[in-house]
Amino acid sequence: MSHSPTDLVNPYIGTISHLLKATVPEVMLPYSYVRSYPAPATCDDYYCNDRTLGFPAGSALFLPGDQNGIYYDSFDHVREKVRCYQSKIYLDDSDIRIKSTVTRHCYCYEVKNASCIKITLPQGSEIHTEDGLLKLLVKASALGKFADEYVIFYSNQDYGISTLDQTTVRLSFAGRVEFYCPVSFISFAKAEESYRREVGKGGKTVSILAQEAKEVWNQLLRKIRVSGNSKDKRAAFYTALYRAFQRMTNYGEYGQYYSGYDRQVHDGDYFYTNDGLWDTFRCMHPLQLLLDPAHQKDIVDSYNLMYRQSGLMPSFPQPKGDAPVMLGFHAAALFADSAVKGLEADYRTAYEGIYKNATQQSMLPWVCDQEAGELDQCYYEKGFFPALQKGERESAPGVHPYERRQSISVTLEHAYDDWCAAQLAKHLGKEEDYQYLMGRSQNYKNLYRKEIGMMAPKDIHGNWVEDFNPKWGGGQGGRDFCAENNTYVYTWSVFHDPEGLAELMGGKEAAVQNLDRLFTEGFSKKEDSKFVFLGQFPDATGLMGQFPMGNEPAFHIPYLYDYYGAPWKAQKRLRSLMDIWFTNTPTGICGDEDGGAMSSWFVFSAMGFYPVCPGSGEYALGTPLFDSVSIQLDNGNIFTVKSKGAGEGKPYIQSAYLNGKALERPFLTHEELLRGGELVLTMSKKPNKCWNG
Repeated sequence: MSHSPTDLVNPYIGTISHLLKATVPEVMLPYSYVRSYPAPATCDDYYCNDRTLGFPAGSALFLPGDQNGIYYDSFDHVREKVRCYQSKIYLDDSDIRIKSTVTRHCYCYEVKNASCIKITLPQGSEIHTEDGLLKLLVKASALGKFADEYVIFYSNQDYGISTLDQTTVRLSFAGRVEFYCPVSFISFAKAEESYRREVGKGGKTVSILAQEAKEVWNQLLRKIRVSGNSKDKRAAFYTALYRAFQRMTNYGEYGQYYSGYDRQVHDGDYFYTNDGLWDTFRCMHPLQLLLDPAHQKDIVDSYNLMYRQSGLMPSFPQPKGDAPVMLGFHAAALFADSAVKGLEADYRTAYEGIYKNATQQSMLPWVCDQEAGELDQCYYEKGFFPALQKGERESAPGVHPYERRQSISVTLEHAYDDWCAAQLAKHLGKEEDYQYLMGRSQNYKNLYRKEIGMMAPKDIHGNWVEDFNPKWGGGQGGRDFCAENNTYVYTWSVFHDPEGLAELMGGKEAAVQNLDRLFTEGFSKKEDSKFVFLGQFPDATGLMGQFPMGNEPAFHIPYLYDYYGAPWKAQKRLRSLMDIWFTNTPTGICGDEDGGAMSSWFVFSAMGFYPVCPGSGEYALGTPLFDSVSIQLDNGNIFTVKSKGAGEGKPYIQSAYLNGKALERPFLTHEELLRGGELVLTMSKKPNKCWNG
């Protein structure tokens, strides 16, 4: 392994999308809101751009220019070098060079061979000059932001200021210049404080600040050390680990923070928001909890702060408030997982908000802050969220006209959330609540239709929806019945009770056969083609049979083979998925990255285990991608997975020993990881179909 894992991070990975949203090569610190990359001018896929709208300083963008008033925006990726801690870009039509890095609250740039920069602001911004410094106030209303934004342009030399118009400013200087642009959502005084603390009155150079940022990342990335396999796979791994810490975002500003949940400034050193729990509860938060529990405690504390300030426990918290996005109340999973893994937190406050969501708030997708109605009562009383029959017009209030009811997904995801809430109730000694919620956690069984061997929708009267097609049903994205996927995928969204799901299917052997079918079911004719399918299900990228590696509801599915007595099949599928879809190239992520969700899947899977059911404290074994993986734990212990030959193309586990004793099942517990030690796996190119722990 390279001495410095940051040297392996390649932020270009995923900058060309397979179908939907591409990544961008962000220079940032873990959890920071200051993130720098050239704003693309043309194509949504960053790597396909050769021009930029400018370089960011908060919401402002600047372009460098010469003394003739010509501003340059063209660049070539061949002459661009980006790592997680700094970028170096050479502009094509000039000899101008721009180096950038960040601190927690400052954008930092070194500009060579330019004589000026032009700064463009959103409409309605205010331009101030004071003591020879440019100060910009971007109003919240200008960009629909959650707070006013205060930006100051500090520099290592004096510069001239010319206001060209209401939204454009020109700064003139001589020779090489460095700019440090702190951002605050509270005041100019707070921006000044951040500059003083992070850059210093003497002014650290951009190069020094870049080295400091590099060391921050190295300290985090070195918590996992891998050896074996190719340099490209190690690059894919460490890039994924860097992206796994892009969220949540800490808006604390040295003892204070501004909250978009009550529009107030509060005392406090941290305030984390910007999350999408539908994406991140599955493996991003469990990964952060494993590697960085101190920050994860601040994160769960921030969820309680958001609940106290708004009156609702958020599910998709953004800086300006909870966003009506996706479905479920997966804060239950976040807190249940934290509790079972021993993280100290205020679980009583959390449970209060979670129970309110579970019993009083609407389950409708893409809706928040709406009280429960008739459709929710159907779930409470009959045990399923109802669908419409074909041709039946929507009459329920509040249903999103595009996202619709997603009745199967809502039922299954809320059954899991009810299970998670039950674990919190048990943790707090609330036995009556525990029994009630555990009963609701079995609601998934009410939508299993034996005739098709999958989940299927019911109307409010309990009748099966007529002419339901599990592959094609539900319209665009399957949204009548499912979230972004078909029922082949969503049938398996029973994280908390895979054994119970197998019983519905007729036993573990039948469940294995159904999993096999998921990975091999293809398309047989023109009207049943992948071309047509991806038009209806554009989120189903990374498609293998009906299994979409590129979308979150599929993440846990290969590991279900472990529960059904066929772990070798999990190993087979997982190695193929990692080799095919996660590469050190601009197309090296097969779906929406969603702020670190997909990368977290790859980090866990490459280490050889995965949290199928957050809240259980259990990890299912897969197949390591490397010969050795060592995890430095916060308690000082080291847990190592030794799997000699795995990196040379041997995916199958022949035997497993944990600290010298035979592992009796293809699972690990969080407690076993925290105790440290060694998991020694004997690997082969041939499956051991008899090994099951």
